[in-house]
Amino acid sequence: MVEELVFHLGDCKTGTTSVQSILAAEAWEAPGKSICYTARFNHIPLAKTLTQDTDNQKQRFVKTRQQLAKSDAKIGVISAEHFEFVDPEVLHDALKKYMPKMLEKMRLVAYVRPHADRLVSSFAERSKKGLFMRSLEAMHDKADDGGLLHYAPRLRKWREVFGDRYEVRPFVRSELLNGDVVQDFFSFALRTTDFKITQETQANESLSVEDISMMRLLHQTFRDDETESLVEQRKAFGWFMSEHLGNIPSAGGTKLRMHKALAEKVAETYREDAEIVDREFFGRPIFVPALEAAPGKAIDEPQSLNPKDNFSPEEIRRYEAFASILQHLMASDPKHFNWALRPEEQRRPLDVFLKNRKD
Repeated sequence: MVEELVFHLGDCKTGTTSVQSILAAEAWEAPGKSICYTARFNHIPLAKTLTQDTDNQKQRFVKTRQQLAKSDAKIGVISAEHFEFVDPEVLHDALKKYMPKMLEKMRLVAYVRPHADRLVSSFAERSKKGLFMRSLEAMHDKADDGGLLHYAPRLRKWREVFGDRYEVRPFVRSELLNGDVVQDFFSFALRTTDFKITQETQANESLSVEDISMMRLLHQTFRDDETESLVEQRKAFGWFMSEHLGNIPSAGGTKLRMHKALAEKVAETYREDAEIVDREFFGRPIFVPALEAAPGKAIDEPQSLNPKDNFSPEEIRRYEAFASILQHLMASDPKHFNWALRPEEQRRPLDVFLKNRKD
């Protein structure tokens, strides 16, 4: 049985996919160290039993406990960015119920991205999945109303529930071990810097204005079809299409950036939150300087994501035709479409997938 359990809690947009790819591939080496990682790729299904898929909570937690109990590894790791949206008290109750022996043998780490950067990255993330089709400024208003970037209340609650076992780290290159979140996480999990990552961990390139404009055009074509049952397939397409785009070096796309008026509004909105996070979780100025620097990095005017401003009529015609074909494929076999999109290392073998469909 593992001697210690490490929870990697996200946040979203902090290199979680890079960390999980190394864990899943066992692409690391460290003298005298071993890790039990029970997920095929990540533990999002486990984390979602704490927010929406509650009927499967017992099954998933008991299965994970059994896997950890059977392992000869000294360290167990559970990693899912969805924990960002989990109430820490709900997680604590589930652990007390299903893994009581692990409660005093666990550490938790969350990486948090500076406010302005997170706003832009979340906007791109939701745009590529077709979940948000309005402006970056509208995204700021939505995030402010929903508390997405008001970090302090959430981080405080996790600290109240888990105490010193819970650690917050800034997702800022200069603050990470060797400027790499993967190496930083492994140093936390293994309690040493004496390890080697044996697989490339370079993050995908961010989507450009043109990439996002194209994705929005595709999603708008999907939406016009009004097939609401295919929402999950559209999200999956957006996720994996953007992964492929990120793996192909850009030949000159326009970087997505905030305009000055919005950057100033963001700096004003999150000033107090940044001060609290710096004081209570980092012990030094990190997020405040990042926030203050945002207006100086901004451009004068908002960028347009309207396809008509980024593509010719003929390009738009081709993209709409491509979207219509994709919509047809989604509708013909939605479950198989989701399975086929995933990289091989992230999906179940075909025979297992087909058997589960019959069952």
